[in-house]
Amino acid sequence: MLQRSLTALVGLPVLIAAVWLGAPWLTLLVLAAGAIAICELYRMTPTGVGPLPVLLGVSWVVALLSGAQAASGRDNFLIISGGVMASGSFIALLWFIAYYRVGDSAGRSNYPIGFAYLIFGPAYVGFLLATSLMLREITSEDSPDLGRSWLLFALLVTFAVDTGAYGVGRAIGKRPIAPSISPNKTWEGCVGGLTSAVGAALVLGLVFDLEAPVWQQAVIGAVVGVVAQWGDLVASKLKRIADVKDAGSIIPGHGGLLDRLDSILLALPAVYYMLVTVFAPRTPF
Repeated sequence: MLQRSLTALVGLPVLIAAVWLGAPWLTLLVLAAGAIAICELYRMTPTGVGPLPVLLGVSWVVALLSGAQAASGRDNFLIISGGVMASGSFIALLWFIAYYRVGDSAGRSNYPIGFAYLIFGPAYVGFLLATSLMLREITSEDSPDLGRSWLLFALLVTFAVDTGAYGVGRAIGKRPIAPSISPNKTWEGCVGGLTSAVGAALVLGLVFDLEAPVWQQAVIGAVVGVVAQWGDLVASKLKRIADVKDAGSIIPGHGGLLDRLDSILLALPAVYYMLVTVFAPRTPF
C-alpha cells in the first residue's frame, strides 16, 4: 500500500501538469502511454497464440494518437482514425499471412484469436486514448481552456470511481459481480464507485468552470461511474484469458500501465462524445 501511495504521489502531479500545459507535453505523455500499453497488451495473449509484432502495434497506436492531435474537429478525427485503422488493418493482414505462427499446442484454431488481438489492440488502446487529446482541445467563446477543465474532470472522476469501488467493496462487499472474471469486485463496490463518481462530479463542478448545468455534470459523472467499472472488467477479462495477474510491472505497486488505464480508456470517450454530441456541442480549436 505504501508503494502504491508513493507512486501515486509522483505520478499524479506529472499527469495534472501535462494536462494543464497541453501540447506538446500532454501529447508526448499520451504517446508514451499508448506505446507502453500496446506492448503490454500484445504480450498478454492467451496460451498458444503466437507472438504479435510489437513494432507494428506501437506504430499503429502512434499514428492514431498523432491523427487525433492533428484533427480539427470530431468529424475530421473520425475520418483520420478510420483511415488509419483501415491502413493498419491491411498492413496487419499482410503481416499475419506472411509471418504469423501459432503455438505448437494450439494448432490452426488460434489463428482467428491471434488476428483479433492484432486488430483489437490498437483500437482498444490507440483510438480510445486518442479522445484524451480531442477532449483537451475543446474550447468555447468564453473559455479557451474549457477542454483542460473537462479532461481533468474526466480523469479525477474516474479516480474517484476506482477509489470508491475499492473502499466500499473492501468494507462491506459481499456479492460478486462477475466471480469468474474478477472475484473481488462486488455489487456493493459498484454502487460505491457510482456514488463516488456522482459526488466527485458535483464537487469538481464547483472547482472548474465547466460551462454545463449541475444536472449535466451529475449525469456525465454517473455515466463515468458505470463505464469506468466496465473498463476495469474488460481488462480483468483480458488478464484472466491470458492467465496473468497484472498486465506488466512498469509501475511499482500497481503492475502495468494498462492496469492503470483500464477504467480511463472507456471513461474518456464517454465524456468526450457526451459533450460534443449530446449535451453541449463544442468545436475543438
